[in-house]
Amino acid sequence: MSTLRRESLAGMRAAELLRSALLGGACLAALMSVPAAAQEAADGTVETVVVTGLRGSLQHNLDIKRDADGLLDAISAEDLGKFPDSDLAAAMQRIPGVSVSRGVSSLGSTGAPTSTGAATEITVRGFGPTFNETLYDGRQVSTAIGSRGFDFSAVSADFVSEIDILKSPDSSLSAGAIGATVNIKFPKPFDSPGLKLVGSFSGSYSPESGQPAPSGDVLFSDTFANDTIGVLVDFAYTDNRTRSNHVNIQGWEGSTFAPSQFAGAAPGASTTPSVNGWAIQDYGVYQEHTNEVRENGRLVLQWRPVDALEFTLNDNYSRDNLKQNQYGYSVWFNQGSLQDIVANSDGTLVSFNQPGTPTDFQGQINASVIQNNETGFNAKWTVNDKLSATFDADFAESWLNPGGQLTYIDADVGYGPSGAGGLFGTDVGIAGVGINKLPYPTSIGPNGNTADFLGAGIIGSHVLPIGSTRNYDQVGQARLEGAWTEQHLQLRFGVSYVSDRESLSEYDDFANNDWQAYSGYGPASGNIGPGRGVTLPQGLFTQSFSTSGFINGFGNNGNLPAQILQFNPLAVQSYLQSLGNPQTTVIPGANTTCCSPPFDGVYRIVLSPGSYRKIYEETLAAYVTLAMQTSLGGMPLKINLGAREETTSVNSSGLGQLPQTFTVQSGDHTAFNINYFPATLQTGTNRYTHLLPNLDLALQVTDDLQLRLDASRTLTKPPLADLTPVPSVTASRVGDVAATSGNPDLMPYTSDNIDISAEYYYAPNSYVAIDGFTKYVDNFIVNGSTQETFAGVTDPTTGADVSYTLTAPVNGPSAKVYGLELALQHVFDDSGWGFQANATLVGTNKPYNPNDLSVSGFAVTGLANSANLVGFYDKDGFQARVAANWRASYLDHFGQLQNGSKFGIEPTFVNSTIQVDFSTSYDITENVNVFFEALNLNDATYSTHGRFKEQLLDAVDYGRSFRLGVHWKL
Repeated sequence: MSTLRRESLAGMRAAELLRSALLGGACLAALMSVPAAAQEAADGTVETVVVTGLRGSLQHNLDIKRDADGLLDAISAEDLGKFPDSDLAAAMQRIPGVSVSRGVSSLGSTGAPTSTGAATEITVRGFGPTFNETLYDGRQVSTAIGSRGFDFSAVSADFVSEIDILKSPDSSLSAGAIGATVNIKFPKPFDSPGLKLVGSFSGSYSPESGQPAPSGDVLFSDTFANDTIGVLVDFAYTDNRTRSNHVNIQGWEGSTFAPSQFAGAAPGASTTPSVNGWAIQDYGVYQEHTNEVRENGRLVLQWRPVDALEFTLNDNYSRDNLKQNQYGYSVWFNQGSLQDIVANSDGTLVSFNQPGTPTDFQGQINASVIQNNETGFNAKWTVNDKLSATFDADFAESWLNPGGQLTYIDADVGYGPSGAGGLFGTDVGIAGVGINKLPYPTSIGPNGNTADFLGAGIIGSHVLPIGSTRNYDQVGQARLEGAWTEQHLQLRFGVSYVSDRESLSEYDDFANNDWQAYSGYGPASGNIGPGRGVTLPQGLFTQSFSTSGFINGFGNNGNLPAQILQFNPLAVQSYLQSLGNPQTTVIPGANTTCCSPPFDGVYRIVLSPGSYRKIYEETLAAYVTLAMQTSLGGMPLKINLGAREETTSVNSSGLGQLPQTFTVQSGDHTAFNINYFPATLQTGTNRYTHLLPNLDLALQVTDDLQLRLDASRTLTKPPLADLTPVPSVTASRVGDVAATSGNPDLMPYTSDNIDISAEYYYAPNSYVAIDGFTKYVDNFIVNGSTQETFAGVTDPTTGADVSYTLTAPVNGPSAKVYGLELALQHVFDDSGWGFQANATLVGTNKPYNPNDLSVSGFAVTGLANSANLVGFYDKDGFQARVAANWRASYLDHFGQLQNGSKFGIEPTFVNSTIQVDFSTSYDITENVNVFFEALNLNDATYSTHGRFKEQLLDAVDYGRSFRLGVHWKL
C-alpha cells in the first residue's frame, strides 16, 4: 500500500517543509503521510518522498516515541478509519513488553462469558489487566465487569486514530499504572479538515463454526463555516462466530488421602487420611458455539468561534451482545470416594477410580450484554502566546445485562445413582494425566456399557442452574488545567476529580434452591420417590458432537468419549415447567421440600444477598509538570519533572447472610441445602493519600542516538469488587464448603520504578532499542485462605460444626520485578520489505514455589518472557504482513474455579503458546482497496495448568478464522 508522491519545491519553501517534516508536523493533514527522505535534484529543486500506508504509520509511531518526554510507544492508523490490526489488543502485542490475554469459554469471576480465542486484555511487563489503566482521550473509562481491567474488544479498531502506551507516567493524565497507561485517541473533525467519508465491509469465516459473519463500518467527517464548525459520525457493526473444543477441569483440590485408597494397598491399610495429594474434582468435555455481535457509535461536534477558543462535545456508545451454546459431559469426584489411586512423585493423582458414579450431560446457554456510553465536553482557551487553559468534563456509564438478561441457563441431565436405589452408576476412573496430555475417563456408560453412553432411553432430570449477573458502573470526572510555555520550557498544572460508583448483584435459582426442584436422575435409574427426578422425553436427546481430533497438539485425543450429547436446555426447562405445580399436583420425582418459597412449577431467579455490593470511590488530585530543554556537554537534554498528589475515599456496603442449617439434598447426596439467617447490611470505609513524583531525562548523544533515564512512583488501586466486607458461601458440596469475603481496608499497590534505555534511530523507519527496568512493588493483594467453621452449625455428614474454606483479599508482601526489553525495526531502503522484532525478559525475587503448602503462599503473577516477529512488504499498493507472537508459560493468578484446597488458594498457570497471523491488502484504486486476514494460521490452542505442569485445567482449541473485505474512502 505504499504510494510515492513527488513534489518539486524550490529554495526556502522546500527547506521549511523538510524541517517541519523532521519535527513530525508536516503531512499529517494528508492522513498520516510521513516524509521518508528528501533529495536535491540536478536543477536545484528538492524531491520530497512521502511514504503512506503501513510504512508511513510505522515511521509516525517512531516519531512519537522519539519525541516523547517519557517512555512511550505508539500505534497510529495508516489512514483515517484504517487501523493496522483488526482489534486493538492484537495491535498492541507488537509493542515490546506487551502481551495479550485471550478469551476462554468460562463465566469466570466477571459474571460474563468471553469470546474464545479473541485478544481481549493486555499484560505489560508481566503486570496483568488490573495493573494497566485505560483512558479514552485522557479520561477514565467505566467498566461493568467488576474489575479495573479493560476489554479492548469493546472498541472498534477502525475508528481509533492512535494508541499511546505509557510505560512511565504522565502526571497530568493519571496516577500512572504499575504496568502501563493506555490512552486511546479517537479522531475529531478538526484533526483533518474538510469532507471525509470512509468505510469498509467484510465477511469472516471460521472453518470450525462453518458460518460466515458480516461486519461493516462507516465514518463521516466534515468541517463548515471556514473550518470553524466540525462534525464526525461513525458506526461499526462486527459479527464474530467461533466454535471451540474444550477439556475442562475446574480445580485440582489439595487434600489428604488414606493409605487404603491407593492401588495395591495391603489388607488392613489405614483408613485415616494422611497422604498429601491433588485430585480432579469436576472433569468435563465441552464444545462451545459462540456468536458475538458488537456495535460501536461515536458522535463528535467541534466549534471554534475564534482562533483562541475551541469546544468539543463527544459521545461514545458501544454494545456487545454475546451468546454461547455449550454442550458437554462431566463427572464429579469426591476425594473420600476415590479408589485404586496412583500418584506421581509430586503428589498429583495420575489415575484413580470412583465406584457408582453418576453421568451428567450439560446443555447450557451462556450470554451477556455489555453496554457502555461516555459523554464528554472539552474547552480549550489560548489566552496568549504563552498561557493556555483547558477544562474537561466527562460522564461515563457501563451496564452488564441492563435488561436483566440471563447470564446462564444450564440443564444438567443424566443417569446414575442418587442414593441406595441407583441402578446405573458407573465405576468411572480418570487416567492419562501428564504434561501436554488430556486426562480421560476410563469407563463410561450405564454400569460401564460404553455402547449406551449417550443414554439409550434412560436420561432423567438432575439440576437446572439459572443466573443473571447485573452490574452498573458510573464514572464522573472533571479536570481544569493551565499551561505556560516559553521557548525551551513548558509548565503544566491542574486539578482533577473522579467519582466511581459501582453496584454488583447476582440473581440466580441457588438462593431459593429452585435449581434442585427435579434432581435425582429419575426412575429409570432406580430413583423413585420425592426429590428423585423425572424421566425426560428421549426425543430431546437425539443429537451429539464428535471428539475426533478434539484438541490440536495434545495427546490422548483418541481416548475421549467418541460422541457427547448436544441438546437445548430451554427445551428441558419447558418440559419440566409443563408438569405443573407440585404443591397442588402430585408429580412423582418432584422435590416439594427443597425450596424457599416452595417450588410452584416455574423456575425463578432471585437476588443472591451475598452478591449485592455497592462501592463509591472519590479521587481528588492536584498535579504539576515541568518540561524543559537544556544541554549537557554540548548534547541536547530534555528534562521532564512531574508530581501528582491523590487522595482517595472509599465507601462500600453489601448484604451479608450467614448459614443457619445444612442438610443433604434428597435428590443429590453430593450437595447441601442451606437455610440462612436474614441478610444484614454491612459497610466499610477507607481513605488514603499518595504523592507520586516522576523524572524523565532524555540525552541526545548524537542526531540518531538517545539515552533515557526514567524514575517514578506509580499507583494501582485495588479491584473495586474486592472492597466490600460481605461474606458469601460460594460452594456447598459435601466435603467442599467454601466462602469468600471482600476487604474494605485494602490499600493500593505502589511501585517505585527505574528505567535506563538507549534508542538508536540509524535510518529512516529503522531503529534499535534496549531498556532495562526495575520495579519495587509494595502492598501486593493476595487471597488469604484459612480453614474456618460455622460455630454451632452442624454438618450432617460428620456431626461436627461445618468446616469451610474462607478466602479474602489482604495486603501482603512486597516484591521486586525486573526485566529487559529489546526492539529492532528495519526497512530495507525502498524495497518495500521490512520487519519488526522485539523480546521481553522478566524476573522477580518472589517466584512461585509449588512445594510451599502454606495457605498464605505468594508469588508475583503475570511474569512471562515474550517475543514478537513481524515481517512485512509494503509497496506499489500491495501490502502483506506475517506476525508470530510467543509467550512463555506464566502464573496468571491464584485461584481456580473450585477453591476448596486444604493447601491454600491453588494457582492457575497459562501454558506457553505461539500464534501466527497473516494479513494483506491491495489498492484497486487510490480510494478503494481489498484486504484479507487469516488469524491463528498454526491452529494454536489455549491451555492452563495448576500447581504442577501435569495438572491440566483448561485445553481449548479455538481454531482459525479468515476475513475478506473492501475498504473505501472519499
